[in-house]
Amino acid sequence: MNVLIAEDDYRLVMIHSEYVLACSGFHLVGYVLNGQELFKRLDEEEHVDLLLLDLYFPDIERVELLQEIRRKYPKLDILIISASDDMAILQQAKRCGVFAFLQKPVDAALFKQTLEAYAAQQSFFNRPYATFSNEDGARVLGGSLSLKAASTLHPDLPSGIDAITLQRVYDLLHHSEEGLTIEKTCEELGVSRTTARRYLEHLVREDTSYTQLSYGEIGRPERRYRLKHP
Repeated sequence: MNVLIAEDDYRLVMIHSEYVLACSGFHLVGYVLNGQELFKRLDEEEHVDLLLLDLYFPDIERVELLQEIRRKYPKLDILIISASDDMAILQQAKRCGVFAFLQKPVDAALFKQTLEAYAAQQSFFNRPYATFSNEDGARVLGGSLSLKAASTLHPDLPSGIDAITLQRVYDLLHHSEEGLTIEKTCEELGVSRTTARRYLEHLVREDTSYTQLSYGEIGRPERRYRLKHP
């Protein structure tokens, strides 16, 4: 997935660039330092999937900025990274379909977790089976059911386990008749081996799934994860 950074603080551009490059499946296409450069770059760049957007630029008002981006590029996904704590801005972000809002300063772990959640959501949309449940709709779009849906599997998640990514792994297991390997999970969700293993093992510890060794003709046995059914 291609990422463009829009941030007027060059120091933060470098920090966030490192964060993006550390996430498997993400490619940094560049950065811009003001609003004028942003719109010029988006007009020229055909394949930007995710925009990491600061809201404060000297050459454009923040309210106008977000509205204009959404008007001109309706399919562009947006992750806001801002120091703002203005409730009106948060409401506008929700109305404009922003994926997430991270307040500065953002630590590497939260940044990575958010990008992994975005990758998981994109994998959900790109599934070969193009249907969704009521809970899926609540998780993706929010609303009164979102908190319940996000915690359906486990209400108290340990550090390093994100509810959205966990649900994606669970859904993948649910639709996998042959079980999942770590490699297959990485391929389907666009996450690293470490992340895939962490979530799969979490479901095993929670007694939601179990593992089996699959023996092929040659090589070492393959560890497969399968969902337990009542």
